[in-house]
Amino acid sequence: MIPSHAGPTARTVATGVLVAVAVGASMLALTSVVVPGDWTRAGLVGVVLVTATTTTARVLTERRARTGRRATDHGSVLPTLAGAVVAAWYALARYGGPTSDLDPVVTPGHLARAVSRLGEAGEITRSEVAPVTGTLPIALLAVGGTLLVLLLADALAGGLRRPAAAGIPLLALWGPPLVLTGEVPWPVFVVTVTALLLLLTVDGPAGARRRPTGERPPPAVRRAERARAVVTAGTALVVALTAGALGGASSALPGAAGGWYRAFTTTGDTIRLAEDLDILSNLTARSGATVLRYSADPEVEVGPLRSYTASAFDGRRWQRGEERDGQPFEPAEVLWPEDPPAAAATHELDLTVGELRDDKLPLPIDPRTVETTGSWRYDPVRDEVVGSLTDRGDTYTSQVHARDLSADALRDAGTGSTDPAFTEVPDSAHAEEIAATAREVVGDAATPFDQTVALQRWLRDPGRFTYSTSLPRGGTGDPVWDFLQHRTGYCVQYATTMVVMARSLGIPTRLAVGYLPGERTGETEWQITGQDSHAWPEVYFAGTGWVRFEPTPAQQTGAAPEYTVDRSGAAVPAPADDVRATDRPAPETEAPTEQPTSAPPAVAGGTVDEGVPGWVWAVTATLVTALVAAVLVLVARRRRDAADLDPERAWQQVLATIESGGLRLPPATTLRSAPATIATQVGERTGTPLDDSVLDDLGALAAAAEQSRYARTPRTPEPGRLAELTATVTTDLRHRLGRAR
Repeated sequence: MIPSHAGPTARTVATGVLVAVAVGASMLALTSVVVPGDWTRAGLVGVVLVTATTTTARVLTERRARTGRRATDHGSVLPTLAGAVVAAWYALARYGGPTSDLDPVVTPGHLARAVSRLGEAGEITRSEVAPVTGTLPIALLAVGGTLLVLLLADALAGGLRRPAAAGIPLLALWGPPLVLTGEVPWPVFVVTVTALLLLLTVDGPAGARRRPTGERPPPAVRRAERARAVVTAGTALVVALTAGALGGASSALPGAAGGWYRAFTTTGDTIRLAEDLDILSNLTARSGATVLRYSADPEVEVGPLRSYTASAFDGRRWQRGEERDGQPFEPAEVLWPEDPPAAAATHELDLTVGELRDDKLPLPIDPRTVETTGSWRYDPVRDEVVGSLTDRGDTYTSQVHARDLSADALRDAGTGSTDPAFTEVPDSAHAEEIAATAREVVGDAATPFDQTVALQRWLRDPGRFTYSTSLPRGGTGDPVWDFLQHRTGYCVQYATTMVVMARSLGIPTRLAVGYLPGERTGETEWQITGQDSHAWPEVYFAGTGWVRFEPTPAQQTGAAPEYTVDRSGAAVPAPADDVRATDRPAPETEAPTEQPTSAPPAVAGGTVDEGVPGWVWAVTATLVTALVAAVLVLVARRRRDAADLDPERAWQQVLATIESGGLRLPPATTLRSAPATIATQVGERTGTPLDDSVLDDLGALAAAAEQSRYARTPRTPEPGRLAELTATVTTDLRHRLGRAR
C-alpha cells in the first residue's frame, strides 16, 4: 500500500517485495505435485537472496541516474544481471555439489552435475507419479525454475515498469498443479493475486511523469492519496478472497470438479500410464503410492483391471482422439459392448480409491456391473466407464461375469468383422519386414487364436527378449523394428510390437492400459500401487469380445492367461524356431536383478539417451529468451531516453543535480522563479554567484519546461540545443556543489 507521493526508493523496494511475495507464494503451489521438504525452504531463501540483490542494485542505479547527467524512469539492466548471477550461483551451490549440502565455492563440476541432474529430473517428471519426492534433481528443477520466474517478473515490474505483465511468468509455476490436479491451493491464489493487484498501485504506467523529489503535495491531496491506496489494497484482498471462495465452491458442484482442466490434459495425477504412450521413452523409478485397494474371493483369479483402451498407433505413439461422454447406466446393468456372452461364474469386487485422480474407473476386463456414486457413464465403443474424477476414499462395487475362455472356444470363434482401425498398421519403411517376421513366427498356425498365441509365446521367451526399463538406442526410425532388433524393453514395447505384428496378419487387435492385480495384503484384501500399472494387447473374437494376451515376460506379469496354455503347461501352439528380425546378433543386455512391474512411460518426449530431455531445453530456452528480450528492451529504452531528451526530462535532470548537492526547491516554487531561487541557494552554499551564461541557460531550460507544460503551441529548443543547455547547466552545478562539500 504505497501512496503516490512516496519517494522512488520506497516504490522500488515495495515493487521488489511484492514481486517476491507473488513468486514465493506461486512456488508453494508446486507442493501439490512435489512433496514439501527442504526444497521449499531453499526456494524461499533463494527468492529472498535474489530479491535483495535486484532491489538493492535497482535502488543504487536509479539513485545514480537521478544524480547523473541523465535521469530516466526506467531501470538499468544491471539489477537483472546481478540477480541472474546470484540466482545461478545459488542454484549451483545448492544443487550442483556432490552432496545435498550448500557448497559456496562453485566450480565447473557443479555446472556439469546440475546439467546431469536436470536430465534426471526430466526423466522423473515423465515417468514418476504425483506427488513426487523432492530429490536433488526435482528440487533443482523447482527452485531453479522459481528463480528464473522471479527474474522475469522482477524485470517486468521493476525494470520495464510493466506491473500488469508481471503475473505472466507466474503461469510457469501454476501450470503443473493446474494440469495435474486441476487446482491451486486457495491460500496461494489469495496471496498471489493480492500481491499482483497491490503491485499495480505502486507505480504508474511506463512513461508516466513522476513528481519531482522534494515536491510534496498539499495535505488534503496526501490524505486523498492515502485513502485511495487503502481502498485499492482492500479491494485487492476482497477480490482475491472472493475469487478463491468461488473457485472452492465451484469445485464442490456435482460434475464440476476437475472438468475444466481436461482441456489441457487427458491424465489424472500421472498415476496411470499416459494416453499417448511413447514407445521410445525410458522408464525410471516409479512411486509406490497405493492406487486402489479391493477385496475379492481368495479362490477367484481377478486378473488385470483395465482403465482405457487405444486403437490408433502412428508408429511411435498411441492416440485416443477426442473424449467421449458415454451413456447413463443402472447399477444392475451388465456393461458390455455387445450382448454379454454366457457367464461361467460370477464374483464380486469391492474397490476403494487411493492416490488415483482419474476420469475413468479401473474395471475387470470381463462383463461386469458397476455400482458407484457420482456422474459416471458407460462408453460401449471403448468399453470404459467415464465421467467424474476419482478421489481418495471413493468406493465402488463390481459384479463380474466371467466368460468361458477356453482355447477350443476361441479357436473356433474366429475374429469376425470389426472396424478396419483395429487392423491398421503404421506406414513405415520396415512395415513389410515386420509382417514377414510375424509370418515366420506363427509358422503353420491356422487360426487367429493359434497365431496370436504363437506371437505371445515368442515374445515372452526370456531366451529371445530381455525385460529392461532402459531402452537401447534405435536408429531405423521405426521403434517396433528397433525393438525386434535389440529385443530389450518393457510392457509398452512388448504390447505394441505384438499389436503391430498381429495386425499385419489381419487379426483385429488393440492396446489396453490399466493395472496388474497387485499384492495380497490379507486373506481377501489386495493392494495396487503405481508400480502395477501395465499395458497389454487385446484381440477380438466373434461372440466372445475382446480377449487379453500377455507378451510381457513372466517375471513382470506372472503366468500367461490360462486359455493360452495347454494342460501340460506348454503354450499352444508351438511357434516356429527362433526367428530373428535381422541377421545381426541381438545385443546382450543383462536384466536388472530387481525389476518392478511395468509403470507409466512418459508422454511425448525427446529421443532416448540424450542426457537432458528436449522439453527441459525448450522451457529453459524460452525463459532465457524472454529474459534476454527484457534486457534488450531495457537497453533500447535507455538509448531512446538519451536520444529523445525533452524539456521536462531536461528540467528533471537539473533538479536531480541540485538535490544530489544537498539543495531542494521549496514546494511553492514556480518554473519562472526557479532559476533565481537556484542561483540564490548555490550562491549561499558556495560563496560565489552563478555565471551569467549559466544563469541564462538555466532560465532557458525553465522557460522550455514551462512552454512544454502550459503553452497551447509550445516553442522549445531543438533536441540538440536542449541537450547542450542541459549538459552546460548540470556540469557547472555539479562542479560547484561538489567543491562546496
